[in-house]
Amino acid sequence: MSTTDDFRKIRRDVAAGAFKQVYFLHGDEPFFIDRLSDEIEHAALQEHERDFNLSILYGKDTSPDAVTDTCLRYPMMAERQVVVLREAQTWRIEAFDKLEAYFKNPTPTTVLVICYKHKKADGRKTWLKDLGKKQVVFTSEKLKEEKLPEWIQLYVKSHKRQIGPVESKLLADHLGSDLGKLTNEVEKLCIVTDEGKAITADLIQRNVGISKEFNIFELQKAMGAGDHYKAQRIAQFLGTDKNSPLVMTVGLLSSYFAKLGVVHANAGKQQGELAAALKVPPFFVKDYAQAARLYPPEKLQHIHHLLRETDLKSKGVGNAGANDGELLRELVARVMLS
Repeated sequence: MSTTDDFRKIRRDVAAGAFKQVYFLHGDEPFFIDRLSDEIEHAALQEHERDFNLSILYGKDTSPDAVTDTCLRYPMMAERQVVVLREAQTWRIEAFDKLEAYFKNPTPTTVLVICYKHKKADGRKTWLKDLGKKQVVFTSEKLKEEKLPEWIQLYVKSHKRQIGPVESKLLADHLGSDLGKLTNEVEKLCIVTDEGKAITADLIQRNVGISKEFNIFELQKAMGAGDHYKAQRIAQFLGTDKNSPLVMTVGLLSSYFAKLGVVHANAGKQQGELAAALKVPPFFVKDYAQAARLYPPEKLQHIHHLLRETDLKSKGVGNAGANDGELLRELVARVMLS
């Protein structure tokens, strides 16, 4: 299963009170690890049980022996105790060998959660393989950029709200791949949206600060449709928007025009095949196909040169003093006239 499938399964089990004795959470994406650790901690103990039955340890301040000793304690006036080892990646991987005996015979009334963030543990370790058979070993992979809109839609659905593909892509493009930040904004939108209702572009504009008219998604659409006037209006807005730094805008435009190259490379394919090649929902294929007709391969090659040139200018290379707004408006004009 994928990271998101495993994440949802563990959350369901935890919410149902089906706890394992050991959770080893490791990988590059800290969001999933932090969220699972928090949910286990809160689901396994009632509020009045936490003072005596919740132990938070940190890798740099504790040892394997101290973790084992804590796990061997019995809960006080509660069904179980929870032991959370945070920042476990500060240990050398060999340190976990000292926990192998405990992993083989964990205390039935203890839930041990190990948070090993920003990298994966050595999968060749015997104790890790054995943990995966009887306990929970969760590998937290970073989501690919094209998967972010889908994540938003599923997350919103889990909160019994709705969001369309355009709105989810708008959020993903604007907020980027920081899953913690992205999810926090989505949760805010869910709070201000009634159960069963849809998160709209107006709601996003009011609560997240993304204009429904002047954003990177609308800029791409305007450029793809050959609408010079609208593209320049949006570029003027983005050029002064502190939440839309030029380096991010250029990066997103580079990704957009790269997708137009994919359209050309897959000419003649059906909508579903093209959507798979573009790594976007079929809903967006029509817009990309239309834009590709305006930008044939020879133009795309020149456009990528313009994008690289603007990126360098934004960093001070070959820039005679133009600000970010001026650089973006110049870029849009040159791309659309190329």
